[in-house]
Amino acid sequence: MARLSKQEVAWALYDWAASAYALCILAGFFPIFFESYWAADLPAPQETFWYGILVSVASLAGAILAPFIGTLADTGRSRKKWLVVFAVLGMCCTCGLILVGRNNWPLAGGIFILGTVGYYGAFIVYNSLLPIVSPPKNRHFVSGLGFAMGYLGGVILFAASIALVKNHAAFGLATETQAVHIAFLAAAIWWLLFTLPLLFLVNEPSKDQPPTAMRTSLVHLGKTIREMASNRSLLLFLIAYWLYIDGVNTVVSMASNYGKTLGFSTSSMLGTLILVQVVGVPSTLLVTYLAGRYRARPFLFAGIGLYLATVAYAAMMPTTPIQLFGFSLSSLYVLGFLVGCAQGGIQALSRSTFSLLIPPERTASYFGVYNMLGQYAALLGPLMMGFIARITGSPRWGVASLVFLFISGGIVLMCAGSVEKSTSGGGS
Repeated sequence: MARLSKQEVAWALYDWAASAYALCILAGFFPIFFESYWAADLPAPQETFWYGILVSVASLAGAILAPFIGTLADTGRSRKKWLVVFAVLGMCCTCGLILVGRNNWPLAGGIFILGTVGYYGAFIVYNSLLPIVSPPKNRHFVSGLGFAMGYLGGVILFAASIALVKNHAAFGLATETQAVHIAFLAAAIWWLLFTLPLLFLVNEPSKDQPPTAMRTSLVHLGKTIREMASNRSLLLFLIAYWLYIDGVNTVVSMASNYGKTLGFSTSSMLGTLILVQVVGVPSTLLVTYLAGRYRARPFLFAGIGLYLATVAYAAMMPTTPIQLFGFSLSSLYVLGFLVGCAQGGIQALSRSTFSLLIPPERTASYFGVYNMLGQYAALLGPLMMGFIARITGSPRWGVASLVFLFISGGIVLMCAGSVEKSTSGGGS
């Protein structure tokens, strides 16, 4: 692996920037604040129902728009221009949540949907810049560096925001609501500041063609889908990715619900969320460094295998504290440690491997489809998990059913063969 360039570091910093929305808004304060403030007048079942609807609509909107966003970015003059458009939308919506009053959950939900679309849209364009900023020999590690910086940046801001909310009086704030509003503002500013290095240091090759109309973009999208369908290795890789990333996303999205079902405390679940981010930094960097030096393919299989072990542990883990080196710890922390070891590596290597399979002149179009699959992932897993739990009467059997996604994803990936193009720094 060659020494990293300023462009590669600046690109990775955007993951650090956008983590403010991913962890502080999506996973952290929005669901809590929605229940306790914006929807405080709704009965619990209705609040749960409407929150689920909002999350589903936001994810579905992101998935539907993903290929179109990618195609527009490819056929226009500048990918960075579109990144700015969607990132600014997300930042404005993050700030806009501050203005929403108590019990006004429809307005909060609408702003949340727009902000989430902005977040996902910007990430499509961001992913498509990876082949531009990084040569093949560095790509696995640079992709991993992005995820690692996202974990680190997210946990720093999230931990600081939690401290602010819990100790709001010590900071001169009258209510927790004021503290949460400051956390929203901090997330938007964080997102803005750490986006600037990418905008100023990443040099995108100029394009000769003018911006194209939506109709032309749709033609390009159709061409991209036909090309992907005709490439056997790429098609099998995408099917495998959809299967195992569905399992990964299900573990992430259903972890809190599963923990509540087993009776774990909120503090244990928040601690586990932070632990995942902390462990994810060194594990992601290590895995992607080794993949870049040797081959990515074995480490993808290793990630799938580790997730199989994670699911097995989740299905059998005790609800009472465990003793480790003389300390009494929640068994949920072991689960968090396993997820932290596996999550970043498998996500980063999936992204970098895909980037090596696609034509460099249309990376945004291809990543639009890639991100669409990622968005549609976590549809089968939660349904399967809920159905199995219902018919067996046990949430443990529900989570155990996720082994199907990882095993089937691994089998399809094996059938794809050597999917990664050879590089000077390592092959597949």
